[in-house]
Amino acid sequence: MRIRPLAALALLAAVPVAAQENPQEPPRTGSVAGIVSDGKSGDPVPKAVVILRREEAGGIAAVAGPDGKFALRDVEPGAYVLAVHRDGYVASGEGPQTVVVQAGQTTDGQLKLLRTGAISGRILDADGDPVSGVNIAVSPARARSGSQFPGGYATTNDRGEYRVFYLAPGEYRISATYAPRNGLDGVRVQRPPGAASGGEAYPAVYYPGVTNVRQAATVKLEPGAELQGFDLHLIPVRGAQVRGRVAGASGGASAPLLHVVILAPIGQPAQNRDFLVRSPTGDFVFEDVLPGSYRLELEAVNLNGENRTTARRMLEVGGADIDGIELTPAKPQLLKGRIVAPEGRKLPSGLLVALQSREVGERQAGGMAQVGADGAFTLTQITPGEYDVLVASTTGAEDDAYIEAIRIGAVDALAEGVRLADAAPPPLEIVLKPNGGAAECAVKDEKDSPVPGATVLLAPDAPKQRQAALFGECRTQADGTCNIVGITPGAYHVYAFPGGLEVDRRDPDALKPFEKNGQAVKFAEGERKRVNLKSAQPE
Repeated sequence: MRIRPLAALALLAAVPVAAQENPQEPPRTGSVAGIVSDGKSGDPVPKAVVILRREEAGGIAAVAGPDGKFALRDVEPGAYVLAVHRDGYVASGEGPQTVVVQAGQTTDGQLKLLRTGAISGRILDADGDPVSGVNIAVSPARARSGSQFPGGYATTNDRGEYRVFYLAPGEYRISATYAPRNGLDGVRVQRPPGAASGGEAYPAVYYPGVTNVRQAATVKLEPGAELQGFDLHLIPVRGAQVRGRVAGASGGASAPLLHVVILAPIGQPAQNRDFLVRSPTGDFVFEDVLPGSYRLELEAVNLNGENRTTARRMLEVGGADIDGIELTPAKPQLLKGRIVAPEGRKLPSGLLVALQSREVGERQAGGMAQVGADGAFTLTQITPGEYDVLVASTTGAEDDAYIEAIRIGAVDALAEGVRLADAAPPPLEIVLKPNGGAAECAVKDEKDSPVPGATVLLAPDAPKQRQAALFGECRTQADGTCNIVGITPGAYHVYAFPGGLEVDRRDPDALKPFEKNGQAVKFAEGERKRVNLKSAQPE
């Protein structure tokens, strides 16, 4: 029998022990590496910031080196959106790309950028003189999915010059809007004897010099191009005069000291105009008002900001002057309410209640309030008007509760909205019911690739198409999916839009251009359905 040396036995004994203490572990993370290059020349683009994220915010980033190469390491497995940013460039293609990271593997990410361009010119009046303070908009001729640079804006200088830069390659329309600011607020300019009433107003002008957007020419911008000489002449037209008075403006020492009347255009490329009431009789006048739809508002406050009162009315302006408008200040309303949780359940955390104007194109909110644990909420400083009630969550957590009813007094506010006037309104009651429907949405493009960052809209069918609280919305993640939960049972259509494309659900015609891409879906209580969508584009 051969006796092995003690050292040899110790070495042999150590081998299996070491293997047990340090087993080979599989990799838990992966990486993404690639190169950023110019999509036209093929040259590397240094200093580009490459961003990898799952959600819209956050993520990890790396800066491309002199050779355009980048690497993102120690990435948890899963689907991500890979985006790139560099001043003076825009991402090539239809938007950010989706990459799938696997443990122990390096995913290739080839990113291409295109140089942005610029469009410049001058704005002149009918006599050929330069006009300063003109607002220029360079807008895409067609909405583009995922574009981070949807267009650009500029204001003319003292020479009437403008330059809109950082424009992505594509086709654009150029427009100019002008509202004279001559420091004559409250001053009524006398017309020459025999001159027609009304002064000069300036409608939006589109290149090459038309006032109808459908007749506007499109301008093609190549990567890195600098287009010059796109001049426009403003076209003066007769403007209407809008006159009225603020009731109670001279009501004594207790009356507010400042009355400001605001004329806000709706659905027009124009700016708000305001008039500071100085007359003791409360008179106000707007000269040279273009035809169109407007919202006329009154803001009345003491110098200390207290005792705020308001008034609001819609106004249609045609070719004739308008006189005799009377705005009666009313104190903003306070609206209390309560959300009733399903029996035996607690309310979801982070709930908000908001009021949204029922007027198409109106962006101002009526108010917003956080809901307490007992379901109570209070909305303050609400301007009298007509509103829809919306319920939202700040946590993003899924909950199957849906809205069964919204009532204010005896009124069905889910269908008819909330109308606030001078009198104090009754409490608002929002009733939730458990076991709502759920839509698992997946959005893909024409190449059957997932579309991250798309907006999915769930719209109720007639006769409930005006019931704002029944609408649902979500935004797709890196894998092109998102969920809408808590759906009230009924019939709906589901649409998918490019990120950044705004659709006003209050406009009955807003969804018509997308109907061919919509999916009809019916939900019963507790029903969960998969909805496959194609990202729509307006025709």
